Amino acid sequence: MTGFSKAKLFPLIVKLGDYLKQGMDHYLELKASGLEVDADIVAIFINEQLQGWDPKIAGKTLLDEETRMACSRFLSGLVINVSK
Repeated sequence: MTGFSKAKLFPLIVKLGDYLKQGMDHYLELKASGLEVDADIVAIFINEQLQGWDPKIAGKTLLDEETRMACSRFLSGLVINVSK
C-alpha cells in the first residue's frame, strides 16, 4: 500500500476502543451478576454490537463477515486478558 496514511486508521482505532469498552462493560455486568464468563460469550456480544458498523477506508469496506468475527474474537480476548 504505497502512500497509505496511518492517519486514516485513527477513526477506526477510536471506534474499536468504543467496542472494547462495551465488551468490558458487558463482561463486568455478567460477572457482577454471578455468571461465569468466557471469551466466547463476550465475542458473541461484541459481534452483535459490530453488526451495524461498516467502516471504510478509501471507499473500501473493511469488515466482511469473517473479519467481523475475527475482530469480535480479538476484542473479546483483550477484555478477558485485561480483566485477569
